[in-house]
Amino acid sequence: MKHHITCLLLLLGTLLFISSCSRNDTDSKVLRMGCFPNVTHVQGLVARNMWRHKSCEGKGWFENEVPGYTEEWYTYNAGPTAMEALFGSTVDVAYVGPSPALNAYAVSAGREVRLLAGAVNGGAALLVGPKSGIRTDADFRGRNIATPQLGNTQDVTCRAWLQSLGLSCPLEGGGDCRVSPTPNAMQLQLMAQGDIDACWTVEPWVSRLIKGTGARIYKEDPAVVTTVLVSRVGWLKHHPNAAAQVVQAHRKLTEWIQTHPEEAQQHVVDEMMHLTQSDESERATFAELVKSAWGRMTLTDRVDMAGLEQFVRDGQNTGLLDRVPPLDGMLYVPAATPDANSQTH
Repeated sequence: MKHHITCLLLLLGTLLFISSCSRNDTDSKVLRMGCFPNVTHVQGLVARNMWRHKSCEGKGWFENEVPGYTEEWYTYNAGPTAMEALFGSTVDVAYVGPSPALNAYAVSAGREVRLLAGAVNGGAALLVGPKSGIRTDADFRGRNIATPQLGNTQDVTCRAWLQSLGLSCPLEGGGDCRVSPTPNAMQLQLMAQGDIDACWTVEPWVSRLIKGTGARIYKEDPAVVTTVLVSRVGWLKHHPNAAAQVVQAHRKLTEWIQTHPEEAQQHVVDEMMHLTQSDESERATFAELVKSAWGRMTLTDRVDMAGLEQFVRDGQNTGLLDRVPPLDGMLYVPAATPDANSQTH
């Protein structure tokens, strides 16, 4: 455990040094945002698509809601990578899973990361392969379970759940079962081949594994925190007005998606196809996956403190998280009221 924390601290120090040499937070009017190509990052995908097509009166959603700023969007495959970008000041605001955000908060001793809002609950599940023979909790002994990345939200949840069953899966290997961090794009093939017995992942991969391999959902929690919106302290400090407007813009976007689900799904489908460089002939398949995923998610802008506290306990119990400063200090309280002239859609 000490080795993991030491490496993270060294990485943080290096990235913060690079950031101080390359980024002027005081003068920049570019809002750089990040998300994943997962349906559980629905607000990010919708906003990114609107930005690419300039759907809001010739602007992106956040450009329209944060006057004087322009948007740039970046995508990441898992939370730890996104947090590296945040530490390196290559992104200012990001949609990310709670576990990587909490780990970044802990590693920086509470100095570098703030939680702006909740985003999505649910949309994650533990699936078992059709050839695995897994029927009960006891059947997970000796099995190989995939997660998207070491230390990401599903990885921590998976290890904590196995531990609650009395099964050990140490980071160094060995133990009663094996947890294998595996990129989402590889999980489908590995499960089809029988090389993994189960997988804890998020949408659209949950629906893809069900459709593509015949996998079935073994466990899911529709209330679990899956995605949150975070920012780095350096940017918040120098842009308090814009920060308040970003929080309000996220809230408005969440409400818009809730009241325009079909249009929002079209934005998600279009953006996922763009990010995966998929052919137009695959649009119907993407639309089916997004529709399937939609019912497993709950959009929100509320911060679930009880859920975050549970992630802290899970991370500490599994050896992936060390001491964490009080979570109250992670919550961002806007220092300014958004401009009353901020436009609506």
